[in-house]
Amino acid sequence: MSKGKLPRHALNGTRILIVDDEEILAWSIETELKSNGADVMSCNTLRAALENFPGFSPDLVICDLRLPDGSGMELLKKWRFEKPDMPIILITAHGAVESAVDALRLGAFDYLQKPFDLKALVAAVNRGAELSFLRQKVSQLTGHEVDREPLQMVGESAAMKRVRGQLERIARSKASTVLVFGESGTGKELAARAIHDWSDRASSPFVEINCASIPETLLESELFGYEKGAFTDARDRKLGLFELAQNGTIFLDEMGEMPMKLQTKLLRALEYRRFKRLGGTKDISFSARIVAATNRNLLEEIQKKNFRSDLYYRLSSLPVYLPPLRERMDDLETLTTFFVGRIAAELDMETPGISGAAREKLRSHQWPGNMRELKNVLERALVFYGPTEIQAHHIELDMIVEPLSYHAAAPTLMNHDGSLNGHGSFQAGPSPMVLPEQGINLEDLERDLLLQALERARNNQTKAAELLGISRHTLRYRLEKHGIIKH
Repeated sequence: MSKGKLPRHALNGTRILIVDDEEILAWSIETELKSNGADVMSCNTLRAALENFPGFSPDLVICDLRLPDGSGMELLKKWRFEKPDMPIILITAHGAVESAVDALRLGAFDYLQKPFDLKALVAAVNRGAELSFLRQKVSQLTGHEVDREPLQMVGESAAMKRVRGQLERIARSKASTVLVFGESGTGKELAARAIHDWSDRASSPFVEINCASIPETLLESELFGYEKGAFTDARDRKLGLFELAQNGTIFLDEMGEMPMKLQTKLLRALEYRRFKRLGGTKDISFSARIVAATNRNLLEEIQKKNFRSDLYYRLSSLPVYLPPLRERMDDLETLTTFFVGRIAAELDMETPGISGAAREKLRSHQWPGNMRELKNVLERALVFYGPTEIQAHHIELDMIVEPLSYHAAAPTLMNHDGSLNGHGSFQAGPSPMVLPEQGINLEDLERDLLLQALERARNNQTKAAELLGISRHTLRYRLEKHGIIKH
């Protein structure tokens, strides 16, 4: 399929596989779709479809439920697992509506009952092609097209075993809503992915959205989509995440930040399993599982009238509490070894050892930032001191401060011209830099230095790395981490 914008009135090279033993019907469909710009292949048996599918790699399939050597339902189940983002449109004989409904439950995009009008088929194909195109764009924007590492829920403490058992039972169940809560950095997204990956929804999309990072005016359209003309800039119809997720999982992160007005619409969608696009009049059904996550105390938010009590009770029928790291210190050794190994691999260096004094220093900390803080502490140690053995003085703790403090403190961390001291430390005028009383945000400082180095080196990464005293590989790793460049 074309990687550019999907044309309004043409399928523009979309690869479509037709599986139907009625040769005249298949020929009619093929002729019509080719006239709309599609690249079409026809097969008249289940076996032929299976043989030709890998080489042709269709963007969309049109399949009859009844084939001479089997059922189109077999193809649906197989291809939904192998290529979950590919829309499949089923053709059914008169009186086979019940089978079509079953197929929709298994993930078919649409079905048409014979006899049907070719224009209706082309309209369904265009909708399917648009959905396929949008899913590709979602994958490109989120990076989900890259194979993820096998999911690992690290830890064998009693608390971690309890959490893992809860996630596994929820994943196997038919539960449609789950609430994951815990402090920031405890791994709520990882828990949501576990529920998805360990379930029979694993072959369907996993889509996520951070309710705190998107303005209220855009959040509703991201979730539910909109119709053409719904507002001034709505020049085309847009499908939201509730449609893109289909039979998969929708992860609503920072749920406690969702505006009250949108909470009302979400509650209706969860209650009736259907919604309307912005500007739309037609109800659209969805079957995705909703996993909501928050680090807020929602009961307190209800008292403050910031969160709907009925939405809370709708979401919290299956609550999962993720304990902070200080409540699962038995896992600290395992987590430390895991993160050091993974970070070393990302930095393309040998995995260093960790001294006993360094481990003792890690054990003495309360970890208010939880696993995210642990990972950041170990990452700093490896970047600045690796691959030699990590010593106690390599472990820099107590770095969590208010994010805005850096902006006031930043001028005191540099020379008057904003440059680094030649000996590798900052200076404020002629005197060495002293950490301000209000502290700094090291992540913000690092990002600012990376941007300054790139600007001074005129985007030459080799020169920027030299200015910072790090390798080009490490520079790229840090740029990707801060979102300055993409993978």
